[in-house]
Amino acid sequence: MESIRHNKKIIISVLLLFIFTSLGCIQQSDITPDSTEYVFNYTPYNSIAYYIMEDGVKTVYVIHNATQLDLIYMTSASSRSNFGMSNIVAVNRGNTANSYSYTISSRVIKGRKHVFIEFPPSTDFVAYTEKLEGNALAREIKGNNQIKVVLLPDYTTGSRFLGMPIPKPDKMYEDDSGRTIMEWNGSDIKGFSVKYYKRSAPIVLTYFFTILAVAAMLVLTYYRLKMQVLRKRREGR
Repeated sequence: MESIRHNKKIIISVLLLFIFTSLGCIQQSDITPDSTEYVFNYTPYNSIAYYIMEDGVKTVYVIHNATQLDLIYMTSASSRSNFGMSNIVAVNRGNTANSYSYTISSRVIKGRKHVFIEFPPSTDFVAYTEKLEGNALAREIKGNNQIKVVLLPDYTTGSRFLGMPIPKPDKMYEDDSGRTIMEWNGSDIKGFSVKYYKRSAPIVLTYFFTILAVAAMLVLTYYRLKMQVLRKRREGR
């Protein structure tokens, strides 16, 4: 009898582990979210704004007629705490200072990490912060959303050598603060990537190639002079 009970416990434990790994981990909302870190610009349509920082990105969704976000990541995102997100807030445009409670969970579907954020029907904005590795932002997009990416004032994009946005934005301009802003209308965009760099990078790159070209010319000149000296010595013999 004891062996049967022991086997039942093992089977139940395995089943619970299977259910847990299949459905993904579920977490409740942050204890003290701070919505003042975000810029909430309401639009009459679904939109996503990405505000790039020195070491991360702040993402703000405008929500219409939805109670869940389905965010797609590479599976490596599951190794980070809280799915790689921090300071998650869900707010109504009438009171952006106080965040609603929400639930966050994850599941691997066809090799992709899907992170689900569920929130009340009266939610107008969902925002969160993520870390970025390197000067690049790439995201898959579900549904029709207007996309906006805002770079830091000292950064830009568009160089074939240093990085450019893909696909080409429908609009690209600078605001009054000198920030480069890219927009896609969202009608047929399934994803995007933006590689950005310091505004001074093209000048530095030009200097580098200039120095490299001068060095190459000096080496070539030295080689030619050396060959001429050797040729004269041979002729003198």
